[in-house]
Amino acid sequence: MKDLVNPARVVSATDIQEVVGPQNQFLVPCVTSETCGAEAISAGLVNMPPGKVARAHYHAHSETIVVCTRGTAATLIGPDLVPHVHGPGEFLYIPAGVVHVAVNLSDADDLVALDIRTDPKFSEDLILTPEFDEPAAEIAARLQRERAAA
Repeated sequence: MKDLVNPARVVSATDIQEVVGPQNQFLVPCVTSETCGAEAISAGLVNMPPGKVARAHYHAHSETIVVCTRGTAATLIGPDLVPHVHGPGEFLYIPAGVVHVAVNLSDADDLVALDIRTDPKFSEDLILTPEFDEPAAEIAARLQRERAAA
């Protein structure tokens, strides 16, 4: 049995340098193999400014859970980019290998979400899918207009 006390770590997002991920999102990778020796999981914060649309991508081998903590997102899922709207306290599950695009639906407020992945390096298996970027931008613009009009 492993010693469960000594390898445990408390990681503060304020102690981690924010980076721009390949999907063009601001990421704070808090729990990773680098920060605390994680072997099969990672977690970090995603910060999206108002109106931001990420680049289309998928994680080849990793499952992802997204939990919004502030703001409202639409995550466009699959080759048809089906919108899944989610806000604070709601969990979104994305299977490995599924194309997705995060969208901040607000034109005024930041979006903050917790990303949990079965990739201990947080973005090691991320694959960009640029063929989905243009249709995703069109869908995102429509969703943002609809939200603003509501």
